[in-house]
Amino acid sequence: MHLNGPTLATVFLTSVGIVVSVPVLAQGISRRGKGVKYEDNFKIQRAPQLMSYLNIAFIILSFLVYSNLIDAPQLMPFFALTREPAGILKIVSWVGVGIFVSGLIFMIGGWYSLGEAFSTDAEILEGQQVRSGGLLAFVMHPAYSGIIQSLLGTSIAATSPVATIWVLAVVAPLWLNRAKYEEKILMETLGPSYKQYAENMRWRRLVPKFFPIGV
Repeated sequence: MHLNGPTLATVFLTSVGIVVSVPVLAQGISRRGKGVKYEDNFKIQRAPQLMSYLNIAFIILSFLVYSNLIDAPQLMPFFALTREPAGILKIVSWVGVGIFVSGLIFMIGGWYSLGEAFSTDAEILEGQQVRSGGLLAFVMHPAYSGIIQSLLGTSIAATSPVATIWVLAVVAPLWLNRAKYEEKILMETLGPSYKQYAENMRWRRLVPKFFPIGV
């Protein structure tokens, strides 16, 4: 079995990310559903997660095709544009790995930045206050930004049109919608202090404020 460079890098980075994220993610899961303000809305709570999992399935399949681990020529060029990365496609693939690195930093760093306010569901926990430290000083929803970056980066790394389109057209809008919902309940609960934080961030939900454009 021979894995190409971008695939090996993605597997290694994913392994590191899992090890680093396990402690904080376990805490976030344990807090799920215990908030003082919680809306059991599928589109808000579960759709972003489920569509992200489906995106991951597309990505895994794409890497299997990309690394020639499964012989399914009918899946090309939908799940992988090539099996032997070279030239411009090789450069694009490594750019995807770079985006994935950024995504891991934002996703895991965002979870740690939230601290005791982190839950894997959109909710307000008891005693929650405005938090503006860590990556929250650069973007309002670093974890959601990181999820999107990670999925986009790995989709590009695998040269997968299907996975790339899916994250941009389906996953990203769902996480953006969830971010807006969280802002609504945070504003209702925390009031002017959260509004001031949002204005300081220039309402940058997913793209850090030091970039000239973004949402």
